Amino acid sequence: MKYLFVLLLSVSFTLKAQTAPEKIDTLDAEAPLLIDMPTYSIELPNTWTIKAGCVEEQCTAHSPTDTLRGYDTYIESVNLTVNKLSSASYTAEKYANFSIGYLPKVVKGFKVLEKKKLSPKSYVISYKGNKNNIWQTWIQYYHVKNSKVYIVTFSAETLKYRHYQDMIEPYLASFKFK
Repeated sequence: MKYLFVLLLSVSFTLKAQTAPEKIDTLDAEAPLLIDMPTYSIELPNTWTIKAGCVEEQCTAHSPTDTLRGYDTYIESVNLTVNKLSSASYTAEKYANFSIGYLPKVVKGFKVLEKKKLSPKSYVISYKGNKNNIWQTWIQYYHVKNSKVYIVTFSAETLKYRHYQDMIEPYLASFKFK
């Protein structure tokens, strides 16, 4: 019996030593999805898809469906919009404040969570509310250059926003002018 125990113990250690090494998840190492327009570029997660009809003035990318709260009824998105400004003196902060005044007309229960000047030509706001009967949270970056405002918006269901926030914000910050 003693010999049987030693034999089993020996086989156990041998099998453990021959086990394959743990697989490394390389998803993060893959190249990001690049939206490359004549005046700007932005990187997004490589699992997202760009909606058909993407042009410099209006482009949307969608996340894959998730199972964070059961059946996914809302697809998170990043939307890029370029608008001409009425005046060359219009700043990113002034445009953000204009948006803060307008958004309560289309978002029920609108509430600003944060607003912050990033640079003389960039501003960010985050807000939440109910649109299309879904509680959502948004973060919008406003970048002004050559009398145009470039708006980068991420939207998610409010209950899922924190899950996406740390992952998506570096991508949103990757927006660059050429």
